[in-house]
Amino acid sequence: MGWDDVSRWQPVDLAAAFAMGDAVQPVDVRDLGYREATEQVKNALRVEPLEFEDQIAGLPEDKELIFYCDRPGEATSLKIAMWAFDHGRSRVGVLVGGWSAWAEGDYPVEDKPAS
Repeated sequence: MGWDDVSRWQPVDLAAAFAMGDAVQPVDVRDLGYREATEQVKNALRVEPLEFEDQIAGLPEDKELIFYCDRPGEATSLKIAMWAFDHGRSRVGVLVGGWSAWAEGDYPVEDKPAS
């Protein structure tokens, strides 16, 4: 698999998909920034980047998984999306610009769950 097998979602397109009720699932894979964060993309699920191989199986199978991180070039989210694709998930993507692009665009967020 290559990076071109992973769909690349602009924040505006992901927000539109939410509004239209499309079968997409945001997945938060931020590294250190997650611990300090108070918010996440609305309805996002959390996958710990260092444990993603064990946690991908628990994600919905009936939705496109849209991973987002806080690293330049979507480094973490792209790595995890490629791994998920290689291990049987045919519908995976990354959020271009990650968390910062989403937050700066003033798209829907929610408080992150207490850990």
